[in-house]
Amino acid sequence: MVILREYGKERMIKVFITGASGFLGGHLAKLSAEKYSTVGAYHSYKFDILKVKSVYCDLSKPELLKNLFDSNKPKLIIHNAAYPNPDKCEKNPDLAFEINTGSTGAIAKWAERNNCRLVFISTDMVFNGRQGNYSEEDPVGPLSIYAKTKVEAEKLVLHECKNAVVCRIALMYGRGVLPRQYSSEWLERVLKEKYNSEIEEPILLFTDQYRSMISVNNAARAVMEVAFTDYCGIIHLGGAERISRYEFGKKLCGALGLPESLIRETKYDDAAVNTPRPKDVSLNISRASSFLKTKLLNVDEGLKEICQ
Repeated sequence: MVILREYGKERMIKVFITGASGFLGGHLAKLSAEKYSTVGAYHSYKFDILKVKSVYCDLSKPELLKNLFDSNKPKLIIHNAAYPNPDKCEKNPDLAFEINTGSTGAIAKWAERNNCRLVFISTDMVFNGRQGNYSEEDPVGPLSIYAKTKVEAEKLVLHECKNAVVCRIALMYGRGVLPRQYSSEWLERVLKEKYNSEIEEPILLFTDQYRSMISVNNAARAVMEVAFTDYCGIIHLGGAERISRYEFGKKLCGALGLPESLIRETKYDDAAVNTPRPKDVSLNISRASSFLKTKLLNVDEGLKEICQ
């Protein structure tokens, strides 16, 4: 097993991050580059982050992936890239499995052959949402194609690579590090647009759908810390509270100094959704909290850090 800290000087460790232009990926790349030699792979958005080597990557082409790893020789791979939109995954299931599952299996096999540490970014949506407070031992029950691709990818990671961690991360909020519009920023963006344009129609947010929402900054710090521990297996990384989307919206309005009249509560059961989504995938984070130095923040703490 690779114990990364045994390599001595930090700059000698090469980190390869897929999806480095993404919401979480950008934060991971920026953090990694502060200490380690870092390569960041992108697909549709070419990025520029200080001290990060940017390379093009297509997850649907395993041979390209292999060549990138062979030429860069990383000792740590953080596989963050994915085909992430659940609605698009429902419409394109073959492509979703090819990108989210097939590529992950190829990466896991390379990591095992080359004595490389692997961190795989998964999702809280692997659960069916009927229970909540899910621990790492609870059985999965994916409702959507996207969730199913992640469940199968998790299995491949744990089967193919002994030195691997599956980080199931809760719904993230916050701000990306690159000058692009991230889907995860949509609520803050729309709130400000409605307030500045005086649009009276409020944003509808569910009162009966729950997550352990975590700021992207906090999630990135936790992932980087887990990567450099000896921990292998599944780990849950989420915020320190179970919260509905509507309650989060109220807290976000408060942090931004905006009126709560910009949002209105609604029920998930009354909504017409194209893709099934679980109602309560709050995560039990006691395992991560027991050994990580990175504190997993509640929403008030996370918003304060972002908005101050």
